[in-house]
Amino acid sequence: MNEKNLEYLLNNLKYLGFGDKLNDALNEALSRKNDSFKLETSSLMPLPNQKDNPKVGDKIIYDISFSKGKENDLYFLNSYKAELQKYCNKDVVSQCFYVNKGKGVTAKEAYNLLSGRAVNKDIVLKSGEKANVWLKLDLQAEKEKGNHLLKSFGEKYGFNLNKSIDNSLIKGLENPETKERLIKSLEKGNQHEVTFQKNGVEVKGFVSANPQYKTLDFADAELKPVYSKSVDAKNVVDEKALKAKSNLEAKAMEKAINKAIAVGAITCVDVSEGKGYYEMNGKKIPGIIQIMNNLKTPDAVNKLISDFEKSRVSNEVSAEPQKSRGR
Repeated sequence: MNEKNLEYLLNNLKYLGFGDKLNDALNEALSRKNDSFKLETSSLMPLPNQKDNPKVGDKIIYDISFSKGKENDLYFLNSYKAELQKYCNKDVVSQCFYVNKGKGVTAKEAYNLLSGRAVNKDIVLKSGEKANVWLKLDLQAEKEKGNHLLKSFGEKYGFNLNKSIDNSLIKGLENPETKERLIKSLEKGNQHEVTFQKNGVEVKGFVSANPQYKTLDFADAELKPVYSKSVDAKNVVDEKALKAKSNLEAKAMEKAINKAIAVGAITCVDVSEGKGYYEMNGKKIPGIIQIMNNLKTPDAVNKLISDFEKSRVSNEVSAEPQKSRGR
């Protein structure tokens, strides 16, 4: 047996996330010197909301294919088939994942892809150029040659995970280590446990990346999808705050102008007829909107009232008293 070839294959298995549980089986299979062989292993993937109950999870079976090279007696790990049966679901989904020089989709990433989530990978294109892409299986379309279509979304597609996270109201992102853990977890296709805001209330749940729609997918504590419009984001919250502030300012402005009209600082001339106007500081103003545009703030209206009342008092004090007529 070629010890270097054995070590190479063991490293392949380790890199792909199968650990060392197949070491003895691989050693034995190589000793038979068949042209090709398969090794099977399975895992129970605990549900993210059932950490205290590891026996509750999804079952995934891996069928790993090895074959001897045509030009030498060296063996290579060519591909593996992953078959997933979700918890409390009889339907089985499967996919064959190819391995190139020991590199490819890992066992955990295969589970996440078969679960309908996206995975971020550095790949080598046919041209030899390296690229970073998001991969996602199209589980809805019919299989082609026994496999689901594997979609890819590159940098030019426009999904930016970091910006999507920054725009969310996920709690704890001010801690760089927490944010970095979240990014790495989502890039692997995981559902990551987080606290986020739903309709203005903090709730615990899970988040995953959705590069196809350039967003994040949220789920509640029971792993049920949360409607995207009910998940608060920074830009949405800012818009709501600005709108609320604008409404309050408009009401305060309207109240101040009504007071100015009541005391006479602003006078109405035939406005009820629909053809009139307002007078302010001796100038004709066609309507309330123009008054708001001129004064801009409630403080400016209140100053107008204050100046008007001071002027009126001053006029009354300085006015010459009328002489009484004698009989």
